[in-house]
Amino acid sequence: MGFATPSKVLAAPTTSTTSTTSTTTGGGRALLEQSRLMVHPASARVVLAVLQRPDDHAADLTRTILTDPALAAAVLRAANSAHLGYSRRIGGVRQASVMLGASLVSSLAASRVADLVFDADAPDYPDWLWLHSIATACSASVLARRVGESPDDAYSAGLLHEVGWLLGAGVAADQPDQDHAGLGARLLARWNLPDRIVGAVQQHHTRPASLAVPLDRVVVAAHAFAVAVGAPAPERAISTIEALQLVGLVDARVDRITAEIEAEITNVTSDLTSELAGDPARPAGSEA
Repeated sequence: MGFATPSKVLAAPTTSTTSTTSTTTGGGRALLEQSRLMVHPASARVVLAVLQRPDDHAADLTRTILTDPALAAAVLRAANSAHLGYSRRIGGVRQASVMLGASLVSSLAASRVADLVFDADAPDYPDWLWLHSIATACSASVLARRVGESPDDAYSAGLLHEVGWLLGAGVAADQPDQDHAGLGARLLARWNLPDRIVGAVQQHHTRPASLAVPLDRVVVAAHAFAVAVGAPAPERAISTIEALQLVGLVDARVDRITAEIEAEITNVTSDLTSELAGDPARPAGSEA
């Protein structure tokens, strides 16, 4: 397909090693207490480059945040903080960035990147997770537009659906009894993210036939399309035909949906690939 990414996809395990139980073990509680999610090194590098630009870089920074689960979670956490007193919870990263303002978003991004830069003992970040999260987010956004769901909420749910793996970046992988879906959902609930997004993260390994909430179905279907376009994950996925049936797109063509998703991935990652390749910077504020 050509999932154009700035980093080679690492081989992912081919069998599922996680359960879908909802019990938080002692180890799970410890991971939740830690609640510091790793930023992918490539995202961190781009954030640093963007923050060093002398002109207005708010739009460029938001586009970078949209490619990293940890950065997106930090922005959504801040936007949904009880201290801000907004009447409703925010699920979209772009809206959250606007509400917080460029200065605060820049500070949040710099703080999260600093964790990586100054932590010499930080574990390796599994590239499969980063790439799969981006591909699932793009797939979810495309599917959501076709079925009348919020593309922004769907994108966030797709980007964050594997966030449980980032609680220690690899710790959960070493503990096969850990439920990364449950851990991720609990973390996002603690951070006051919208219930719809928390629920979609919680349910993304539930049997498709048991899913009743439209956004939950969109994320499970998006997971399948992410795998199909070349961004694998440790867990099994349903087929793309089953995915379209799950969200009610029974007459849609897999190849057309796939092409739309690939275009979305290219659009979302264009800034990232250009920055990492050392291409001349786009004019600040230009749209991807």
